[in-house]
Amino acid sequence: MSKVRFSVNVPVYNAEKYLRECIDSVLNQTFTDFELLLVDDGSKDSSGAICDEYAKKDSRVRVFHNENQGSFATRVFSVNHAQGEYCAFCDADDYFDAEYLERANEMIEEEGCDMLVYRHEPVVKGERQYIRPYWDDKRVFTGEGKKEFYTAMVMTYAFNSLNIKFAKTELFTNDTLDADRYSFVKNGDDFLQSLYPVFNAEKIVFVPECYYNYRINSESLTQKVNHDIYKSLLAVWSVTWHEYLDGTDILGENTKQTFALRSARSTMNIIKLIAQSDSITDEEKIEIFHNIHNHDFYRDFIEPNLVKSDLEKKWQFVYELFSRHSYKLLLSTVRMLTKIKK
Repeated sequence: MSKVRFSVNVPVYNAEKYLRECIDSVLNQTFTDFELLLVDDGSKDSSGAICDEYAKKDSRVRVFHNENQGSFATRVFSVNHAQGEYCAFCDADDYFDAEYLERANEMIEEEGCDMLVYRHEPVVKGERQYIRPYWDDKRVFTGEGKKEFYTAMVMTYAFNSLNIKFAKTELFTNDTLDADRYSFVKNGDDFLQSLYPVFNAEKIVFVPECYYNYRINSESLTQKVNHDIYKSLLAVWSVTWHEYLDGTDILGENTKQTFALRSARSTMNIIKLIAQSDSITDEEKIEIFHNIHNHDFYRDFIEPNLVKSDLEKKWQFVYELFSRHSYKLLLSTVRMLTKIKK
């Protein structure tokens, strides 16, 4: 197959309900110089057969069937088989607007960038919900100016998703992060796979337009609270610090303190999600809190570098209880805060 402009990577796992809409939205693009990689990650429903069906009808579709590896390893596999100049991504329960690839190609031609970032909007019960963009106008980041984008990506959730990014394929294939080692990461995997491309792109362009529809699906992995969510996110923060931030001033003069605060906020959010979960017993929750406290990244980085007064007031007391192993009182406190907010 000759070189194409875009490789659209779609990891597929038990997605039969929405998969056809996803595939059709890619194949019906107004820009046609692309390939579509469908990587069946050991689906147990009819997803694999649907992928094969489309491959027989359209030569742009390439299908791979693998044993279940998880979304991170599946995306790594996919980009390593990509033949396009740029990689784009779509989850199997989401869909593109018809002009997405055409607009991306126009912007890449105009700016000569090796990474292009858009935004997405959630779709709830078939209705797209407007979310104000992080920046209201187009931004171009090069040289020292890239620190502004790095900070926005690391310190907020605005640019976590791979699905709003177009990047040269080599920015993914040159990443040496061990996919097998991090195959357990189910939360934050988009961010993890974005790190190398973002930090190694020479020119990043942000456009505050939306052509990507992110379906809020209560059945998807991202909508479930699992016992090991802390393992995923603390592993992601650990890679971010040790591989990209340590020894730099990317987040300002106090990069270490600033990132400890970011990691602590994330940890507090995990604790809140676990505490609010109806599917986890109190005994299991306490065990999870104990495991978080003993996690090497929490123990060796967050705890010694966090300035507690920098935390929002609502979290300072929770953090104090957590650091003192007062887990039962912590559960009661989070539940009380949740009721007050409601």
